[in-house]
Amino acid sequence: MTKYDAILVGSGIGSLSTGLLLQKAGKKVLILEKKDVVGGRLASYKKDGFTLDIGVHLISRSNKGPLGQLHERAGIESKIEWKKVRPLTSFNGEIFKYPHDLEHMIPAEDFAGVMRFMGDIMTRTPEEVDSFNNVSTKELLNNYTTNDLAHACVSSITMIYVTVPSWECSAGEFMRCVRYEAAARASGYPTGGCGAISGEISDAFRELGGELLLNTPVEKIVIENNKAVGVVANGKLYESDVIISNADIKDTVKDLVGEQYFDADYAERVKNLDYSWSAYLLRAALDEHITDLLMLSQIGDSDQQRYYDRIRKGDVPEDLNIFLIACSNFDESVAPEGKQLINFGAPLPLGLPPETLEKIPELMLKSVEKYIPNIREHLVFLDHATPDWFTGAVGKGGSVIGIGQTVGQVGSDRPQVKTSIEGLYLVGGTAGGEGVGIELCINSAFELVDNYLLAK
Repeated sequence: MTKYDAILVGSGIGSLSTGLLLQKAGKKVLILEKKDVVGGRLASYKKDGFTLDIGVHLISRSNKGPLGQLHERAGIESKIEWKKVRPLTSFNGEIFKYPHDLEHMIPAEDFAGVMRFMGDIMTRTPEEVDSFNNVSTKELLNNYTTNDLAHACVSSITMIYVTVPSWECSAGEFMRCVRYEAAARASGYPTGGCGAISGEISDAFRELGGELLLNTPVEKIVIENNKAVGVVANGKLYESDVIISNADIKDTVKDLVGEQYFDADYAERVKNLDYSWSAYLLRAALDEHITDLLMLSQIGDSDQQRYYDRIRKGDVPEDLNIFLIACSNFDESVAPEGKQLINFGAPLPLGLPPETLEKIPELMLKSVEKYIPNIREHLVFLDHATPDWFTGAVGKGGSVIGIGQTVGQVGSDRPQVKTSIEGLYLVGGTAGGEGVGIELCINSAFELVDNYLLAK
């Protein structure tokens, strides 16, 4: 039986990045994926000639952030091209750029507060930023302004960055994300859809001799004498002294390993970790090009806590929070010639009942019709992704990212990539790392590889 230097459970971007760097270093690596496609939340699939992403994505720094660093470290000559965009926000039908366009939308003293808030974010030292890890972004902003619209804009950004609202989002993590993005100014969409990123990395991994098995769900991580020794997948034992789980940390501890192998306090803490929020996504395939809009984030209500309280009570507002990406306006190849693909999502708390969720898609369409009035007339199909669909597709309770980047769950308080079991590690949106979406996951991989697996 072949013994591997490392086995990775799942093929999310954190796992793919880790596997690629290990294989580049000459290790013998196996990645086991339960689905028939790689990438987790960064996967795409085909439907009637359209390339549909699992999520509604812009990549925060495109190739100017951790993804570019990964390519450089692995020696990959990327064929992916990027179309960059300056994010736009809308409230009450007015499209604007945050923060500067707020000048004519809120009182002068509140606008001045917003500008001081943003300025202070950029000038604080990294140590000062870290000191705000356990302060909420809303609490921090309250020191500058209590204006509802200003707070709604910032909460809209925290939802895009980490998919939790400002009153839950760690101010330290928010500041890191803002600083990274402001330095790069490179938010963009990749040619070929988001699955092209995962595809390129997995291809490079295999070209270096790495093994990747699809449709191979891991049933158990085998522990002997408090050491990881292998995994069982499809009834077969695969041996390695290094097991890296890109699965949900809760599933890893409770089901793949077993709580009895961990300290009781650790197992209890894992059980009580909070996920990021979920979303309802619609992927609109259109029979022709009907809008030049690239992206838009709509704020449904200036009082965001009131907005979500209403949704939790089943009283869904007419105007929804919407994050929209017109994918084919970034890359025509994701839609058949002459057609158009638009993805949009409504961020939602976890655990909403079916009778509330069934109200969401119609109101999403109504919200989008303000910007694309004739969208219904041109629908070829409307592909739905509910929170339950996300749970089935990528696990983690249907969360958009994984373990939430909230107060008490970032920095040193975030689950660590190294566990108490010798040879057992975690990677991806479930442990370690910092930043926006896939960048969090790639940073988690860097942390794991540099500090533990290939540490000098």
